[in-house]
Amino acid sequence: MTRAIWFIVKVAILIVVALWLIDRPGTVEIEWRGRIIEMSIGVLLVGILVLMVVAAAVFWLYRNTVRAPKLLAHARRTGRRAKGYRALTNGLVAVAAGDPGAAQRFAKRAGSLLDEPPLTMLLSAQAAQLDGDDQAAARYFRAMLERDETRFLGLRGLITQALRDGDSEEALRLAHQAKDLRGDTKWVLKTCFELEVQRGDWVAAQASLNQAVKERAIDAQQGKHYRAVVLVERSRKAALAGKPRQALSYASEAVSLAPDLIHAVVAEAALLSEAGKGKVAQRHLERAWAKHPHPLLADAHDRLAPPGADALAKVKHRERLIAATSDTPESLIALARAEIAAELWGSARSHLMAAADKRPSRRVYRLLADLELADGDNTSASRDWLAKAEFASPDAAWVCDACGSISMDWQALCGTCGAFDTIDWRVPAVDIHALPASGPLERLSVETDTAPPSAPDGDASPQVTAPRPKANGTNGPKPAETSSAN
Repeated sequence: MTRAIWFIVKVAILIVVALWLIDRPGTVEIEWRGRIIEMSIGVLLVGILVLMVVAAAVFWLYRNTVRAPKLLAHARRTGRRAKGYRALTNGLVAVAAGDPGAAQRFAKRAGSLLDEPPLTMLLSAQAAQLDGDDQAAARYFRAMLERDETRFLGLRGLITQALRDGDSEEALRLAHQAKDLRGDTKWVLKTCFELEVQRGDWVAAQASLNQAVKERAIDAQQGKHYRAVVLVERSRKAALAGKPRQALSYASEAVSLAPDLIHAVVAEAALLSEAGKGKVAQRHLERAWAKHPHPLLADAHDRLAPPGADALAKVKHRERLIAATSDTPESLIALARAEIAAELWGSARSHLMAAADKRPSRRVYRLLADLELADGDNTSASRDWLAKAEFASPDAAWVCDACGSISMDWQALCGTCGAFDTIDWRVPAVDIHALPASGPLERLSVETDTAPPSAPDGDASPQVTAPRPKANGTNGPKPAETSSAN
């Protein structure tokens, strides 16, 4: 609209000028080399206008004649770039479609048309990977390392290949180089942390974890739990190295970060006891039991009983542990175990029956079977309880949420799949009672009341469950019938 108005204004100006000249006719006389030329003003103006047009046309023709080679070269380059980008686009589409042959053809065409190695090398590397030629892909990625603008991209490709080949040492070395280039990149920080964890380098893993949480590569809540797990492993190493104070410091920090991390609580209690703080350790265990009853806590609490305490004194000691949760199934079972050891058959039977009413499980029925044998050698009743145990709900166990395997004890890394912080204390979702067992486990009986922490529920059988996703980066809500522990 504005252009149309401006055109009308210019035409109007020309009309006004023309009318002004018509109203004021006149002649122009030009003398040049003895000759006199007369003409009207209108003819003079038209002549000047014609001369200007001719001059402009001559200048345009001259300029384009001189610039023709450059224009033709530019047009050729533009065409090549357009064809190159078209080949690059088609190559990426071929990679996405899983067509290695077409991807390699388009990569070669793009490389011959485009003078942009970063793009063409990336496409060539992806085409080689798609075709299964890892050596060629590695050559392209290593070539990228020679250019500043593609070095980071080349490192990522080589890291991916090293991880796929199972070369974690090489992957970690390359990840550290990538971290030096771009220390705020989320995938780099996560990769460094995961590889350092797999290597058991807990000091470096903690540093990478702190940076990953700072850069929001790992959720803050999840990072908090991860740090607690790392600290438990650092506490174990410090204890083995003969550094009890350092070990206690790590264990205490882990408990403050994740109070439900049972092994952190147990480790802290053991270290406090070694430091001559048995009463403090006992209070910590009792506080942990009130929140998350677990057989490991009961075993650790037993080890803090007064030296030389008899079986009845140990029952009183156990009662102090479960005072805040005396009516929960785990507390009833824990008390019954102590009472069986003290030969308080009636009280033990009463507590086990109450536990069976609240949460019938194989462990309860097997304890009842042991009780019948210990109290009068009642083999018939014992067989009845064992028959019930065969069809009862499975007991809680250390289950890996990533692969579903059963572990005898909690570890930071799953012994089967190597996943970090995925072992959780819960009831397996799938019972493999009828499947081939990977190995017999020791039964939880009267004699296992003082069993080592590695087998709190010794009667559990290897079972498989599908991986259970975690909530908010933690182990998530536990089944109502189990105690919460990682």
